[in-house]
Amino acid sequence: MADNRYLHLVRQDCPLPPGTHVVAYCRDSGGDEQDRSVQQQVQTVNEYCQHYGLILEHVYSDEARSGSNSEKRNQLQDMLSDLSQRFRQIRHLDKRRAFMEKNPFGLIVWKSNRLGRDSIETTYIKADLRIRGITIVNLIPSFETGDVKMDALFEVFQQYQDEKLLEEISDNSRRGLAELVSLRDNDPSFRMFNPDWPTNDGRYLGIVPGGLPTGFKSESVLIGMRERKGAKFGGEKHYVQRMVPDHDHNLWERCYLAWKMRVEGKGIKSILEATRLYVSVSGYDRFFSNRIYTGDLEYGGKVYEKFVEPLIPLEWYEEEQKRREVRSAKHQQRVADPMLEPRRVNSRHLLTGLVYCGATEGEEHPMMADTVPEREGKRSRWDFYICSHKKNKRGTACNSPRVSAAALDQSVIENLMTHVLTHENLRPIADGLVASMSERNDDVSERIVAVQGRLDEVQKSIRQLVDAVEKMGFSTSLQARLQEREQEERKIISDLVNLQDLIVEPKELPVIGDKQLTEWIGSIRTALTSDDIEIAKQAIRQFVAKIVVNAKAGSIFYTFPLSHLSRIRTVVPTGLSTVFVPSALILPDCSLSLMYKSYRTIKYRLAHSFN
Repeated sequence: MADNRYLHLVRQDCPLPPGTHVVAYCRDSGGDEQDRSVQQQVQTVNEYCQHYGLILEHVYSDEARSGSNSEKRNQLQDMLSDLSQRFRQIRHLDKRRAFMEKNPFGLIVWKSNRLGRDSIETTYIKADLRIRGITIVNLIPSFETGDVKMDALFEVFQQYQDEKLLEEISDNSRRGLAELVSLRDNDPSFRMFNPDWPTNDGRYLGIVPGGLPTGFKSESVLIGMRERKGAKFGGEKHYVQRMVPDHDHNLWERCYLAWKMRVEGKGIKSILEATRLYVSVSGYDRFFSNRIYTGDLEYGGKVYEKFVEPLIPLEWYEEEQKRREVRSAKHQQRVADPMLEPRRVNSRHLLTGLVYCGATEGEEHPMMADTVPEREGKRSRWDFYICSHKKNKRGTACNSPRVSAAALDQSVIENLMTHVLTHENLRPIADGLVASMSERNDDVSERIVAVQGRLDEVQKSIRQLVDAVEKMGFSTSLQARLQEREQEERKIISDLVNLQDLIVEPKELPVIGDKQLTEWIGSIRTALTSDDIEIAKQAIRQFVAKIVVNAKAGSIFYTFPLSHLSRIRTVVPTGLSTVFVPSALILPDCSLSLMYKSYRTIKYRLAHSFN
């Protein structure tokens, strides 16, 4: 009896006859509070097989493996592969019963949840084993009545309980980790164990579970004592890791260089060669999508602001995410902002993305920048714009000539400086836009009244249907009508909210003084004459929508940038004077459509610029 130390804990019968060959699968989740360790399960299986005369062929065991993920349980996969090769599926019920009586074979597990806690996957595993004629023996059965149908019902219920227990454990674990992440330096329990901590202003300690992102290293910190009763480490000091910048080998500085190069438009290969943060370019994908470098941590669906020392400005991160969205949209064939196209962002040409070919009547096609390379002693490099429709169709769809980039840039800038960027030209445009916004307010207000009236009618109908249900009972027809009305109500409320968002309060209508207008014109003029192409590109995109080239002349479509003025504050490059932007100039995105309706055009001419 001394050898059978666990036999009394398990079932006291065996559904298989003596001499039956069996295999066993054992798993534990690791930790100090698990049900039974793998070693204890193996010993129990050996005692059970010896007691009932079963022949144990092999024991498959996964130690410290979660039951929610079968992909990381190699021994489980090996067992399923071995059994599937050894036993074929028998889909005829009578034939399968006859096979099981003649050639019994069993799989022994401690509990059914050792196979997994995901009810869908566990059901699939059990069904596949049973359809091969394999009997599953649970050493700790939940319910067994002897009735196959009733046992199957109880088993499904047990699987549901196992899955719920796993969800509860997972939720508790996430809550515990979230409490650690949100721990601050002024927490009383933390101060008790760290009275000499250098800060006490409520900042986060920077505690994070799992691996650390590149540029950070772990620092051990004491946060308390372990309090789990009966646990292996109960009563011991509880240390966790906090993340701090890693200056070893200039890692933190190299991370900053990588971001700086990315903001300047450098490619990933160039960044890899300069920083060597990763072995290959693929490592930078996660690097440039991680918000932690702004100092903010995204964890558990929540953003912890000022979590660690920031490496870069938030604007750098946001601009990179916009570019990543454009690249993603391009791969998925979704519509994206063409101005954020990587080739346009990194282009050395001033007007890239703005030039369109108008040679074909009634059509406009984008013109792309291209270059004829230099040949020593024969010609210098020539930059030009060519109609994309012509280039893609090899010249058969459009007969427009190539346009010199230098000549077009010069002509456009001269016309903007002479005819557009003047107080006399922009003053009436700005005033007209403000007046149009007031008119739009009146139109939207009328639509809101009409939609609100419709909403009142639908809600009244819903109340009548609810009264009818209370008096007559819940019928199928009443249910269908009530669902239709409720769905209509939700749609109308959504429309009403969208309309209300279009309203600009009178106090928010922009009042653009002559001084502000003069300051803005001066800053744009300075930018356009700057030697820095990036500054000029930022400036011209604030108010120029497109440039249509037609023969040796063209049109510039522009407006006064009410909505773009708010973006001047984002980046103020060297050489571009700061523009004061009052809050009244910051309009909702809906003003963009109004701006396009108010575009003005000017004509320009080019000479000796075509090929």
